[in-house]
Amino acid sequence: DATGVTWWNPAGLGFVTKSAVDLTYAQLVPGLATDVNYNYATFVKPIAGWGAFGVGLVFLSYGTSELTDINGNSNGTFTSNEVSPAISYGTKLLPDLSVGFTLKYIRVQLAPSALQGVGATFGVDLAALYRIPAARLNLGINVQNMGPSVTFINEDQSSPLSRNVKAGVAWEAFSQEGLKVLVAGDFDQSLVTSRFWQLHGGVELRYSDQIAGRVGYYHDPLGQLEGLTYGIGLGWKALAIDFGSIPQAKGSGLPNVSKLTLGYRF
Repeated sequence: DATGVTWWNPAGLGFVTKSAVDLTYAQLVPGLATDVNYNYATFVKPIAGWGAFGVGLVFLSYGTSELTDINGNSNGTFTSNEVSPAISYGTKLLPDLSVGFTLKYIRVQLAPSALQGVGATFGVDLAALYRIPAARLNLGINVQNMGPSVTFINEDQSSPLSRNVKAGVAWEAFSQEGLKVLVAGDFDQSLVTSRFWQLHGGVELRYSDQIAGRVGYYHDPLGQLEGLTYGIGLGWKALAIDFGSIPQAKGSGLPNVSKLTLGYRF
């Protein structure tokens, strides 16, 4: 399935057999701000004998802020955001082993360019995916965001990319008469600071590729994020819709983040 493959593990492109378009939206701090959101669009195209290519675009809005002078007087407002177009490619090296990469441009606007609040850089993801058909097991690894830091005013004001390594496993525990049970998990370790790591796990129950229910667990000690996640997926012919709910920081009092993805396979 091409859903999210360019984001989670571009090596998965080596196993993609259909073209796909996906659109994802999530409001990141519901109950606090309506203009802080995550948007992602991707297109995947397999080429016989060559694997598959993908293009994607991430737009992350940080919302609107007030611009003031040194005396605290208002000079209007400005928006902050991140934009990252990317190209991805994945191909099989062996029948059950695929490798892939994503090359991305990253532009961060924290303040107007006149205030030197804009920086840009590039990043690379390198990934591999190994399948063990007899065990119905997939093993993946993805080293993400390898590239120079984002520089604003000068090198002393630069910010490193969120470089990290992610390892994951997926096991099809049951498959019979259209009913499938998938167990999956991944561990995400920052390469910038050892204190930042995340652990995710979950189970999906799917029937006839038309309806799926999901429940999982999210653990992020540094971000104080911990709790159950859940979601549902619906499919009809070439169309797919997926909804997910993710907890926010402990004690924030904010409702869960809701993530919606629309997909089309052809």
